[in-house]
Amino acid sequence: MEDKIYEIYTDDSGAFTVGEIVARNNDDIVFKGIDEEGKISAYYAMPLKTVKDMIPDTPYLQKIRKYMQYAAGHPYSGWFTLPELAPDPEKPVLSQVLRTAEREDALVTVCRIGDEELLCGYVRGIEKGRVLLDCVDPETAQDLPQVRLRIKDLEYVEYGSIANMLLRFANRN
Repeated sequence: MEDKIYEIYTDDSGAFTVGEIVARNNDDIVFKGIDEEGKISAYYAMPLKTVKDMIPDTPYLQKIRKYMQYAAGHPYSGWFTLPELAPDPEKPVLSQVLRTAEREDALVTVCRIGDEELLCGYVRGIEKGRVLLDCVDPETAQDLPQVRLRIKDLEYVEYGSIANMLLRFANRN
């Protein structure tokens, strides 16, 4: 969608995530997260209402762009790549990411608005504005009970991260 990176703020703490927008509509946004070493780290899908500010072209982002150039040419850049994701901005983007995770049997991390607890698990169904998640304990990789969450209560969904791929591997092996 864009070849521009932003500092993306979701609260007033001053903390932000660096990201490149993949899809956006009036309700939701999906961006590729970029870590402090300039490597693409995950997709983050969230309701647009949770984004407080998006700032382009800061000195920090200028540095991250240089890191991205270095990372792209470095041999370690090939060991991890994000799965393909191309949500249609004409449809609910957050639901599309969840459906992709369900179809790919990928493990995701979700956070509910106003809740500090993160839930990791596999999307097992989406119906009537709710998502069914087979939860996995991120500390032990053991199965936990299913939970049903209202999609409109989600602050964000993390999809495709190396942390989620590793947890999925540990849970399945």
